[in-house]
Order: sequence, then C-alpha cells, then structure tokens
Amino acid sequence: MTKTQSPEQPTEQPAMTRIVLLAALAASLLALGLYLLTLHPGVGPSLDSMELQIAALVRGVIHPPGSPQYLMLGRAAMSVLPGPNPAYRLNLLSALFAAAAVGVTFLLTYRLTRGLVVSLFASLLLTLSPRLWYQASIAELYSLNALYVSLVLYLLVTWHQTRHPAAYWAATAVYAFSFGNHLTMILLLPVFLYAVESTDRSMLICPRNLAITIGIVLVAAAQYLYIPIRAAASPPFCNYCPTTSGTFVENGRAILDYLTGGPFKSQMFALSLRDILERIPEAIGLIGRQFMPWGAALLIVGIWELFQKHVEYAWMLVLGMVAELVFVLAYAIPDWHDFLTPVYVIATPLVGYGTLRLVEKIRPEIETFLLKRRPQTMNLAVVGMVVLIGAVLFTSFYAYLPAVDQSDDTGYMVDSRALLDQAEPGAWVLMPHPNSPAFYYSWAVRYTSLAENLPPDLSLVAAPEVDPPPGPEPTYIPWSAAADALTIDALKNGDQQIFVLDWADDRFEGWGLLPICVPDTDSIAGYEVAAVMEDGHPTPLVDLARWAAIESHVVFDGSEPFECPAE
Repeated sequence: MTKTQSPEQPTEQPAMTRIVLLAALAASLLALGLYLLTLHPGVGPSLDSMELQIAALVRGVIHPPGSPQYLMLGRAAMSVLPGPNPAYRLNLLSALFAAAAVGVTFLLTYRLTRGLVVSLFASLLLTLSPRLWYQASIAELYSLNALYVSLVLYLLVTWHQTRHPAAYWAATAVYAFSFGNHLTMILLLPVFLYAVESTDRSMLICPRNLAITIGIVLVAAAQYLYIPIRAAASPPFCNYCPTTSGTFVENGRAILDYLTGGPFKSQMFALSLRDILERIPEAIGLIGRQFMPWGAALLIVGIWELFQKHVEYAWMLVLGMVAELVFVLAYAIPDWHDFLTPVYVIATPLVGYGTLRLVEKIRPEIETFLLKRRPQTMNLAVVGMVVLIGAVLFTSFYAYLPAVDQSDDTGYMVDSRALLDQAEPGAWVLMPHPNSPAFYYSWAVRYTSLAENLPPDLSLVAAPEVDPPPGPEPTYIPWSAAADALTIDALKNGDQQIFVLDWADDRFEGWGLLPICVPDTDSIAGYEVAAVMEDGHPTPLVDLARWAAIESHVVFDGSEPFECPAE
C-alpha cells in the first residue's frame, strides 16, 4: 500500500496485475470454502428457496416478476454441478455466486485503495457478513444479485479510471442482463447515469452509442420471453402463472402485469412515513451487524474520506446505497431485510477505503514510535497487525456461524421421504393453511415427490386461501375441485389415499389420522387418513387386516397424543 499512487491513475505493472487477480481468486476461494462448510444439504429452508428449487427442477415459473435468468441457470446447475440431489446443486450455485461476488468486491475495493491488504480485509468482512453468508448457503436470488451489483460497480469505476470504451460496454451489458435475475437492479440506474455524466456523456448522447446501448438492453430483455413460453407449456409448477389462453391483448396485459410485480406492486413504497422512520434504526443496526462495530466505524470513515479525496467515486457508491435503502425502507413485506444485501456489497469498498485512510494517518506515528526503540520491533508490529486482523475476522466467524450454518438441516428432506414412502401412485396430500407451521413443509413434500418421483402422479390439494394453486392439475388440485371428494360420505365410498400434514387443521373434523413416522425415530412426517367417524363409530378406510394392526394408533380430532405404529 503506498500513498503516492492515485486510484484515478493506475500504474501497476503486469506482474502486479497478476498478484491482484491471484489475491481476488484467493478471496473467492476462501469464501467458497466457508460457504461449502455451511451449505444446506437439500430442499429448504425457506419458502422462496423451495419455490426456486421446484421451479428450476421442472422448468417452471416463480412468483412475479419471474427471475428467468436464475431459473435457466438453476436448471443448468442441477444438471452439471456435483452433489447428492438437485436441491443441493442449486444451493451450491448460490455459494459459487456469492464467492464470485466476494472476489469482484475485492477488485472493486482495490480499484479505490490500491491496497492488497485492506482490499482482502474488507472482502473477507463481506464474506463473513451474516446475511450474505446465509444467502450463500441456500437457494436464493440474492447471491447472484450481489455478484451483479459488485460487477457493475467495478466496471463503472474501471471505465472512469481508464476511460476505455470497452469497460463501458461491458458495464452496460452486465447491467442490462442483471435484470433477468432481479428487477431491483433498477435501483443502480442513478449510479449508472452519474457514471456516464462524470466520465463520458457521449456514450449516451452520441446517436450511434445510444443505439448500441438500446440494442444491448433489448437483447437482454429477451430473457423474459422465458415467462410466456414456459407458462404456455403448462409446467407442473407455475406460481402466479400469467394467463396465455386469452386474446392477444389479454395475454399481453397479463404478462405485463406479471413482469411489473403482479400482486406485489401494491407493497412497493406502501409504508407510511412513521413506519419508514421506525425501520431506519433497524436498518442501521443491520448494516452494523454485518461488519461488526469496528467495520461500521470504518464505513463512516470511508464515506467521509472518499468524499474528501475522490468525490466521483463517493457519489457512485453513496447513490447506490441511498437508492437501495429508500426502496427497502418503504417496501411493505416481512422479509424486507433480505433486500439490503446490495447495501452491504456497496458498503464493503467504503470499509476498505476507511481502513486505508486510518492506516495512512496512524502509520507514520507508529513507525516513528517503534524506530525510536528497536528496529526489530517493526517485525513485531507487523505480526501484531496480522494477529489483530485475524482476531477481527475470527470474531465475525465465531459470532455468526451458529446462525448461518445450514449443513445439518435435513429435516424437510428426511420427513418428506418418510411420508412419500407410504404413498401410493395417485395419492393426495392436503396442503395446510398458509398460517400453519406445516405450510412450508408441504412445499418440501412437493419438491421431493417431483425430484424423486415418489410416488408417481402425486397431487397436492391446495388450501382454500391458495387460489389459484402454484401449478396446474394434477400436480396441484384447487380446494374447490377437491372438496366434494373429501366429505365423510365420499371418503367412505371412495378409495383415494389421502395424507394431511397438520393434524389441527379445522377442515378434517371426524377424520381418523394415522401418524407416519420417520424410521428409527419418534418424529412424525405426516398423517394418513385411515378412518372416518360416523355416528360415534369409526369406519376404516383401509383393509380390515391393516386396520386391526393400526387401530390403536389412529387418533380422531387430536383427542389423544399421537404414537408411532409398529407396522
């Protein structure tokens, strides 16, 4: 790290460039190694994760606005990446994206600081930030979003420093294609326009350049053709599926509504000023939590110092942070904190710059102090600095590992297999109400049945509130279409095998439930409807020989504790 080099005029030699790239690769590999240790082993844990795992598996469609690029990359990852099951491979893809984001953020920080050590320190703080770390361990859109944010900023800063048109075109292409993963990339538009204004406005004013830019945008927008194409193919999973069976105008309106957020549009900028003000301290606390108090202090120093030394870069980063924060603070959804990940990525080079400026200010005093004593103490000072950096990073690792570690979370996978092993072809599983603790589990059951074909032709009957269901028949059956077949009389006279996941569901009054237990445990994976109560007497829905073996374990209306049968 030297004080004579300016971030605006890079002077490193080719050998130094190789060192920088190797250091960025090392940061990425360290991050990847950490993320592999905590990687989720299969389906789950969140509803969004399972939605992505199901949709990528069957080339389906997720909730608006769709994220077609992620679904296509996810399907490819399920086919080519190593791992024991498709869900694991999609989780692994998140780890790869997050590790790449760490490496690119290292390069961005180095562009601003020209310091290998401070860039590595800042990028490793990002690696250990609990939100990115958690998102790197599960199937989610946010790790790819983090990679795009870091890459767009890196290319824009590179263009500003070098004035090379290739960097602009690369930034434009990456930025345009990033919308295929997450439309919140629109929040970086102020940064992009400011970079053009402060670097070379002719890139957008010149008709030729503007035409090429528009062409890149249109090519990137073609990613979203995936949505109507796959929706028209009636895949087994199509959540909030836009209609493709109406007139051309009706279909166009449905697709446009879907691509602009569908039912979630009303939640954008929907919070009152009071609610937004209440969120601000929590958001500040979340930023501090990612980098620990010392990292938050270095962030403040970095913002102040960068405005003093290189105002253009300061505005690029601060504009990005502010735009993200304004959107997130006013977004009326319970998991709003997930959308802060780009803020943490943008904050990282500022942490690095703050570290650089702090070291530059105290280094002369420390060197003078040590040289007045013994020259040998300089080596001890270097060792002490390494120990301090290691202690800071270890503190984050030690503090956040238990909260982010997903490596032992096999519950959904084990339970769903145990349940489906008892199911016959064509069985029905009744989804619980959305407010039920078992609602998420029903999505794991759907994933496992599709991934492992356990059993063939399994149908999930949607809860009344889930209308329309997240897929067509027979993968999902609307409650309205199944209700008549679920009356006491219909059950007595039919031969449909039925499973429920929540014994306390108020729709199942008078049903006799047989617990399905995970082998060699007392964990209950679900319940088979084995009988119905009529005039105070149970009527078996299974053959009499089996009924004799399980009768004592069948419970009506939760009146007794459930015990695992010995069969």
